[in-house]
Amino acid sequence: MTVPGEARHILATLRRVAVGGPGATPVGIRRRYVLAVLAALVVAGACGSGEDGDQSSTTTAGHDHDHEAMEGIALDDLDHPPTVEAVAESDGAGNVVVTVTLTGIELVPVNPPREHQPGQGHLHITVDGETVAMTSDAVHHLTGLADGHHEVAVRLSANDHRDYLFGGALIGDTAMVMVTGGTAPKTPDLVFAVEVADGTVVGGVQRFEATVGDLVEVSVTSDVDDELHLHAYDAIVHLHAGGIATLLVEVTIPGVFEAELHEAGYRIFELQVS
Repeated sequence: MTVPGEARHILATLRRVAVGGPGATPVGIRRRYVLAVLAALVVAGACGSGEDGDQSSTTTAGHDHDHEAMEGIALDDLDHPPTVEAVAESDGAGNVVVTVTLTGIELVPVNPPREHQPGQGHLHITVDGETVAMTSDAVHHLTGLADGHHEVAVRLSANDHRDYLFGGALIGDTAMVMVTGGTAPKTPDLVFAVEVADGTVVGGVQRFEATVGDLVEVSVTSDVDDELHLHAYDAIVHLHAGGIATLLVEVTIPGVFEAELHEAGYRIFELQVS
């Protein structure tokens, strides 16, 4: 049986969660999560067997890719790697138009799932660290945003959703935008803070506790540029030396999830959701 690309990612997650290991999620929670992943696998298989044809984009909230099973694709052997430049503009009515200029890559529709082909890919778009869309369109419309400043990040992904890398860093771009005329800003249920300095987490790596449905805000202060990844939620926040970056995520999956710095390669906190 040929397993669609999305289903393969779900299977990878299933294997990781089912096995457990040191520091793993408690067995009861793992069982519930395995059942949820199996249900998602059935859906992915059904979608993959349909006849809907090509779709240029997919809207998603907290799309789950297994970063441990999905290592990026390094393009360090290219003299001229792909480039991505993003511009985000608000229309004053709670919406944002994201315009992306690219070189060195052919954008192909996200659906149906495709195998990796060098030189092809699509875009993953995040708002404040949460993946909101996967698209092959160079112009994408974001709607229903809350008033205030937002970080819009665009990264280049292969057909199979693995990130393209150059020099160990994601190939992509970020843009800040001030939204007006949108919805009222959401108030987080829980607020945490983390400080990274001299290659370590000040005070040690903490485990923050939340309940399914909570809106969690984590502010991160760092003395180096890096990217913060919250696994399972596909949340990415860009850190700038001397600044404060804010991760805002509604937690919907039970378990214990690590947040790590992409380039430094170490954990800075854990999030336990029950």
